[in-house]
This record gives sequence, structure tokens and C-alpha cells, in this order.
Amino acid sequence: MRPWGDDERPERRREDRLAAALFVALALAAFAPTLGGGFLLRLDMVFAPDASHLQFALDAKGPLYYGRLPFVALLDAASVVVPDWVVQRAVVLGIVAGAGFAGYAAAGAVLARESGVGDVTTDAPRGPFAAHLFAGALYACNPFLYVRLLAGQWYFALGYAVLPLAVVAFDRYLAGERERPTRALAWTTLVAVFDPHAAVLAAVAGGVLLAVRVAVDRDAARRTLVRAGRFCGLALAVNAYWLVPATTAVAGGGSQLSTVDGADLAAFSPRGSVLGKVPLSVSMLYGFWRGGYTYPFDVLPLAVVVGCFVVVLALAVYGWLVSTDALGPGLALVAVVGAVLALGVAVPATAPLYRAFAATPVGAGMREAGKFVALVALAYALLGARGVAALTRELDATLTARSVAPDRRTALSVALVVLVVALPLTYGFPMVAGFGGQFQPTEYPDDWHAVDDRLDADDGEYRVLYLPWHQYMAYDWAGGTVAAPAPLFFGPDTVASRDPDLGVGSQATDPTHRRLDALVAEPPGAGFGEAVAPLGVKYVVVSQTADYERYAGLDDDPDLGVVYRGERLVLYENRAFDAADADPDSWPPDGPRVPWGALGVGGVVSAGSAVALRRTVDGSKPERSR
Repeated sequence: MRPWGDDERPERRREDRLAAALFVALALAAFAPTLGGGFLLRLDMVFAPDASHLQFALDAKGPLYYGRLPFVALLDAASVVVPDWVVQRAVVLGIVAGAGFAGYAAAGAVLARESGVGDVTTDAPRGPFAAHLFAGALYACNPFLYVRLLAGQWYFALGYAVLPLAVVAFDRYLAGERERPTRALAWTTLVAVFDPHAAVLAAVAGGVLLAVRVAVDRDAARRTLVRAGRFCGLALAVNAYWLVPATTAVAGGGSQLSTVDGADLAAFSPRGSVLGKVPLSVSMLYGFWRGGYTYPFDVLPLAVVVGCFVVVLALAVYGWLVSTDALGPGLALVAVVGAVLALGVAVPATAPLYRAFAATPVGAGMREAGKFVALVALAYALLGARGVAALTRELDATLTARSVAPDRRTALSVALVVLVVALPLTYGFPMVAGFGGQFQPTEYPDDWHAVDDRLDADDGEYRVLYLPWHQYMAYDWAGGTVAAPAPLFFGPDTVASRDPDLGVGSQATDPTHRRLDALVAEPPGAGFGEAVAPLGVKYVVVSQTADYERYAGLDDDPDLGVVYRGERLVLYENRAFDAADADPDSWPPDGPRVPWGALGVGGVVSAGSAVALRRTVDGSKPERSR
């Protein structure tokens, strides 16, 4: 099914196939150096052989991330059929290609509405092909998505990829172009399935578009608000499977949100990647809080990068100026709101606003303000498509008036397509050049497999403590800094730190992590095994990285015996742990509590809502516009 409408014109199908091929080629170019095998381990991107992403989501991430449960279950199922590294490549390739085609498809709906609200039919012209390609290329290849992938934020990137479809489908429903909200609900729910932060972006964008539409067309305000209310009610019901347990966790005060404070907002503030200027960086789709990445202006002259941005911005502004419906100013305001929120507390003028926003349950989940730059990228892509479409029509009119020969007009059209696609690819360089070699596939060392085999041989009930006690560490074999891969590699009973070492403390609220935070505050030595035994720790794994030397005293603990010592890992067995009397129910929790009751209730509500919605839709007939 096509994302928009049900038109089957041959020329449109050809364009769609060509666009799909282009975006797949773009994704392959981006990840070409990594297609030979091995895992991509980058900051928050952690994959491991035979890992259970579903179990990890339940045991470590907590109810705020339960929206992912259907998706991670699918990942686990796929890894049974194909190697895990193939699953990972499919995901990252899908992010880039999917973002491109989503931007392309969303531009089709946006361009078809330039003549006014409610005039769209399945036969309406979608606008010039070049404009569609521009939207898709810019949305898929830009500094924002580039650095998010390098930072390993693949769940968020998946939500970002679907965002244009959700936002534009919602606006089409508000405008009365869809009698039923099913299409908007489907895309919005998919955004939430991938990442709750992306769901917040969809909600903010939808709220802005709703406000603009009500302000622009006051005569239809009541109808628009009724439609919005209906959509929100249905969206809450369909997403109850994760919203109910998440609300339960937040109300109980035990979620990660309870740990977010001003220190988090400061630590994750956007930085002035471009000339040290935060507002400029945000407007140019930069500003990621963490440094150390090769940006386009590190490879190309800054003047070229700035020049590309000026053209992109000019196209977006022109697209706004020529808009004849509420979506144009709505998208412009989405860009402004996204940019203001993206500044976070880094700019004095916006700091009070963002602190107030972060004081809400939704805002607390967005401790990294820079994610709102996604809304700026969305607006640039869709408004820029309108700008390209307007310029294309003006060019066509000029060529017609001057009676330019058809073959020359065709050549000029092809040249225009090449130019509008080359612009985003240049602006997003070196993403299209294999990320400049910043992704290095790797395999887990033999030591990791040896320790895993030793742990698998013990079929008792126990926990594994992973040290050094840092959430992120540099692994020479992984080629960079990675979130501790031990819980995914060794299994869900592995306890690792959740402190990013940014001065904000750990987001873990369970007693096991709090107790271990205190125990490793000083270099552990004799007596450590006895201290961690009540936590269920039978094995201690020390990775030879970061400040591993401070754990040398574990060799002096009579309760800890070395059962494996390799080049990169040391495995200790804790003799103070009484396996015969091991009772997991007596151990303090080592992760977020799973609210099974709330999860069950939410699941029933979601399933019932989905069935009810399905029954109201005639699956054999397409939705038709008014």
C-alpha cells in the first residue's frame, strides 16, 4: 500500500520505483564499508550474538520504553532466521532508505495541497518529481541524522524516519481529507513503537499544526478540534499497551524520569558545533551535545557547507511564502518551535522555557533538547519541496513562453533533478561516503565467548556483575566508546552501571544499582565478594578497559577465585554466594519493576481498540478523499 492515496498511474509508479531505488542506493553508499559482516558498536548502538532485545527492554529499559516491545520481539524472531549482524544491517539501511522515502512520500501529500485545503483527490498532481526527491534526499542525508546514527541512537532514528508520514497524515485528517484517522493512527503508533522521544516530536508537531489550522480557519475550528480530540482518544487507546504501564511507573515515582534534573539538562545541552554558535548550529541541523565526530565542514570548506545551508533555507522560506494553505505556515511554525526547544538551557533566553517544559512528565523524558532539531529538518524538507516545486513550475513556464525545444527542456529537467538531489548530498557529506569510515565492523573477542560459555555451563540462579563500573567505556576491539555490551552479550542477569559519567548520576533507581554505586565508590578489595553476595552476584567479570586497574584488589579477596583470565576479560567466581540457598525472590531488584498487571490491562485495551478500528474500516476499499 502506498503511503498516500491509491493512485495507480503508471508514471507515478515509475517515479516511486525510481525514488525507492535512489534511497536504497543512498543507504548502501552510506554503509558500504560495513556490509561484509561484523557488528557495528557505537555508543548506544549495541548488538550481540544471540541477544534478546525483548528481555533487555523488559529488564533494563523500563515501562517508558515498552512501546518497543512488538518491534524488539520481531528483531529477536528475525535473528533466529538470519545472523544478528544481518539484522543490524537491515535496520540501519532501513533507517536511511526509509527516511528518504518517507520524506519523498510526505512531500507528495504536501505538494498536492498547494491549491488549497480540501482540494486533494487521488488524481491531484503531486508536484514535480524533483521536489519530491529533494524532500527525501534532505530528510535522509543531513547532519542531524548523520550524527544520531554515529551516536548509535538507532531506535530514535527509526522513529525519525517515520515521522513525516505521521505528521502529514495527521494534518490531512484535520483538514478533512480523510474521513477516518486510521492512516494517521497507524503511522503515529509506529513512531511510538520505535521510540518514545520520537513520539513526543510527533505530538509537538501535531499540536503546532492543530493550533495553526484552528487560527487560520476559525469557521472550521470546532470541527477541527473535534477531529483532533477523536484522534487523541483513539491514539491513547491504541497505545495503551505501553502508556498504561508507563503512567503507572511515573505515578509510582520509580521511573527514570524521577532522576532527571537541571544537571541532566546542562550535560545534554546542544553545543556550538558551527563556529561555536549554538543557535547557528541548531538552525543548520547540528548542535549534538557530544563532540568527536567528523562533520561535513571538517572535510569540505566551511563556505561550501554554509552555502548549501543558505540554499536549503532559502528554498524552505520560499516554500513557506508561496504556500496557499494552512500547512505552509504550520510547518514554518514547527521549525521555529523545534529550534527554540532544541536550544534547551544552552541559551539564556530559552533556558527558563525549557526548564518549565522539563518539569512536566513529557518534558522530563526529553532531557536532551537537541532531539527537537528533527522538527527543523522535517520542516526544511517539506517546505523546501514546495520551494523547489514553485521554482520548477516557473522554469517550465519560462521555457514554454520561449518555445524551447522539447529535448532541451528534458535535458534541463534532468539537470534540475541532479542539482536538487546533489544539494542535500553535499550538505550531508560525508554520510554518503561511508560515514567517512567512522563505522568499523567488529567481532566480539574470543575472551567474551569463552566467559559466556563458562557462564552458560552454570544453569543455576545467579547474577553477573560487570566491571569497570561505567555505562560507557572505550573498547579497543570495538573501535570506540560503547555502552556496556555485557547485559546483551552475557544475558539479562548481568548487572552493569547506568551512570554515563557526565556528573548527572545514574538513571537506575533500583536498590541493586544504588548499592553497587556505593560499593565501588572506593577501589574494591577484600570483603567485596561477601558484600555483593546478598545481591545475588555469583560471578564478577572485569573488562580490561577504562580504569580496570582500580579493581586489581579483587585478586586479594579470598571469596573471589579466578576461573578465567584472558587478554581482555577476567572472570571471578564468588565463593561467598551460596548457590544451594539461592533465592532470587530475596534479592533486591536489579532493574525497573515490570508492572505486569498494568502491561496486561494496557495490552487488552490496545488489542480491543485495534480490533474495533479494524471493524470500522472496509479493508477491501481504499479511503477516499472528500
